Amino acid sequence: MRLLHCRLFALVSRYSALAADKSAFQAALPRPMMRLLKERWGVTHECYASPLNRCLATFGSVFDDTDKWFGSSGSFYAFRPVSGCYEANPPFDTSSVQACFRHVGALLGASDEPLCFVVVVPEMDMSSSLARAFACAKPFLRHHEVAKVSEHAYLMGLQHQRTGHGERYWHPVKNSMLYFFQNRLGAESYPVTADFVAELIQAFKAVD
Repeated sequence: MRLLHCRLFALVSRYSALAADKSAFQAALPRPMMRLLKERWGVTHECYASPLNRCLATFGSVFDDTDKWFGSSGSFYAFRPVSGCYEANPPFDTSSVQACFRHVGALLGASDEPLCFVVVVPEMDMSSSLARAFACAKPFLRHHEVAKVSEHAYLMGLQHQRTGHGERYWHPVKNSMLYFFQNRLGAESYPVTADFVAELIQAFKAVD
């Protein structure tokens, strides 16, 4: 029990320190949106999460040494799936979004089986470096959708620190982008229909 307490203390302290000056750090997609992805497309893995905010059965996270004791599969950039559908909501900084686009593009280019990634990121100016990273995944882009700034919200990442009726959701100050990246077989296995996209956008409004 003492070892568990030590591991838990290290986990919570690390994420609390990392998020001290970042209001959106570890913000996650609303639970209704995650449930919809799981029920319709069989998504069971979050590429960017933590033991403190994960929703699905399996997840990747930034700190393998502390997080592995609580179920993390480690860094997304060491994750090598060849089939299936995955949700990716990277940290909202340019370098993380660039790395996400590059890795998604590499995985899709290497797979001969149905593979799909639903990537959710803030709307960003396509600077030269971001544009180059996006180009790695762009050949696999089947659809993109805009979630308007006033019409969606994220689940706050530090739910374990909430007390009483504290704020549950974080409302972004810009639009969010939903990108559906799929290889050919992935597009056949996980068809992006107008009705499904509309349901996802509705679920993004964070009404439990």
